[in-house]
Amino acid sequence: MKTLIAGLAFVSLSYGAPCLPVTGDRILGRDLALANPAFAALPANLTVAYAPAPGVTRVFAQAELGRIARANNIKTAIPEEVCFEIPMHEIEDTDVLSSMRRSLTADVELTLVELPRTAVPVGRLEFPLAGLEPAVKGTRIWRGFVSYGETLRMRVWARVDVRRRLEAVVAISDLALNVPIDAAHLRVETVTAPIGPDQQVAQRIEQVLGRIPKRTVSAGSTIPLAILDIPPTVRRGDAVKVEVRSGSARIQIDAVAESAARSGEIVQLRNPSTGKIFRARLEGGPRAVIVVAGQAL
Repeated sequence: MKTLIAGLAFVSLSYGAPCLPVTGDRILGRDLALANPAFAALPANLTVAYAPAPGVTRVFAQAELGRIARANNIKTAIPEEVCFEIPMHEIEDTDVLSSMRRSLTADVELTLVELPRTAVPVGRLEFPLAGLEPAVKGTRIWRGFVSYGETLRMRVWARVDVRRRLEAVVAISDLALNVPIDAAHLRVETVTAPIGPDQQVAQRIEQVLGRIPKRTVSAGSTIPLAILDIPPTVRRGDAVKVEVRSGSARIQIDAVAESAARSGEIVQLRNPSTGKIFRARLEGGPRAVIVVAGQAL
């Protein structure tokens, strides 16, 4: 018999003798032999049971130990009970900060705001950068894990403030919603800004100039790249010169934009003479439009 996994559930009991630590995913023959020499004859790598969950003790009662002994031809006095558990400890602030630092560059400022005081398995503490969630009121949840055994993990989390010192574009005055940004309202200075894919801020004036913010930006603030958009080439009410092409024939008419659009996009237009609404694609500039041949205008 190469493998024997006891079918009884894990139990949390008061156990007289200290429980032995389980360092792997399973309780093996060598673990049982360390708990009681009566099982020294067991194959060292024989799987006896799965390791208990963190914080739970695994107690082998005498009847269960007797079944294991008989299944492996061990004829000796059977102990009353044997107990195992995953070694646990409470992680310290210094452990968390040290682990987080391994995922960050040296120019990042890190403050630990909140750390739940819960016991975790003894193992390697990891906080990968992918576990850093979007900021909420300046702080962020950073999710990590403790690796223990051969393949096991226990999730952990902490609330942090993570910022990087960098040269960034700052608004000199309030930037209004959907109004193209002018260079006179910008300057570059050294700031501390949140890090992460959702927190990228403009670092050069060219990244901001002429763009429109999708929300207002207050004076003194950095400008997230995610809120910047390209202004429309044509806005509602703008005059548009329409060229209708049908084979080699070309007709030009004047129209009025009924929607905003950028070059290459479809825009809704109104023929002021007939009042008809039609759609066309902006091309080559704000007042050049190609309309599909045969469309009534």
